[in-house]
Amino acid sequence: MSKIKIREHPRYYNVYISGNIAKPKLFTKNLVPGKSIYGEKRILFHGIEYRKWNPYRSKLAALLLKNPEINPFKEGQHCLYLGASTGTTISHLSDILLEGIIYGVEFAERSMRQLIQNIKKRKNIIPILGDARYPEEYARNIFSEVDLIYQDVAQPNQAEIAIVNSNYYLKNDGIIIMAVKSQSIDSITKPEKVFANEKKKLENEGFKIIESVNIHDYAANHVIFVIKRNQ
Repeated sequence: MSKIKIREHPRYYNVYISGNIAKPKLFTKNLVPGKSIYGEKRILFHGIEYRKWNPYRSKLAALLLKNPEINPFKEGQHCLYLGASTGTTISHLSDILLEGIIYGVEFAERSMRQLIQNIKKRKNIIPILGDARYPEEYARNIFSEVDLIYQDVAQPNQAEIAIVNSNYYLKNDGIIIMAVKSQSIDSITKPEKVFANEKKKLENEGFKIIESVNIHDYAANHVIFVIKRNQ
């Protein structure tokens, strides 16, 4: 039996930790016991299986380890995930948002095939093969407005993608968590200027950056914006 003791995170809904709160290890309850998604370690504690959440493989985990002020998760939340890839982060969201729906948009057919294989027993994920630049093309697959948009796409027009998807699908009081990859936008300009330009684009369209979190420790040249509409 594992000697690791797992407990609820003191701030974030349905997230679990082990170790010192100043430098914790993150876990989520495994919705599909017995199955890993990306080779992550599984721990059995008090008869419940947990999956270790690797911040070097998941920018959302990296964000939580940086202690953002906002608690991004809540019971029954609906989420639009842009850039679902093969299922690493979206599977942890599936563990967290048990009563919600996660719409996972992925452009690459190869990644989509792997995603479908990985999440076939996770009934709260709806995989969508689509291009995040054109949200109208997958509107028939999305049945409700969402509380949260999580965006992790390797595209040069990241702010524009967040804006157009928000205008289609985000509730007025919803939030966007946007992983900004400076190298994908402009590999020559200094990252700080790239981040400032993306922030300006969002603000010009009526959005407010409520937090900007540097996750360079886990993903080089990345920041995460937490965004809301101006009310």
